[in-house]
Amino acid sequence: MKITLKLFATLREHLKDHHNGASEVTLHDKATVQDVFAAFKIPEDIPKIILINGVQKSAADSLHDGDTLSVFPPIAGG
Repeated sequence: MKITLKLFATLREHLKDHHNGASEVTLHDKATVQDVFAAFKIPEDIPKIILINGVQKSAADSLHDGDTLSVFPPIAGG
């Protein structure tokens, strides 16, 4: 299956070939968000905001062909 992976802020460094932090990724069927983190060596100990198709999810959630996975590190502002 193919998904679009979007990494933001400091997480972008985990994508070698990307356009504005986004890359098309080929995964095995029944892949989870955690599988993506492992494949791209995204540390588990960094808190993340995870969205699949714009809906907040967890690392245990499954992905489906055509999904967009967006991952943000903690962000503070003022």
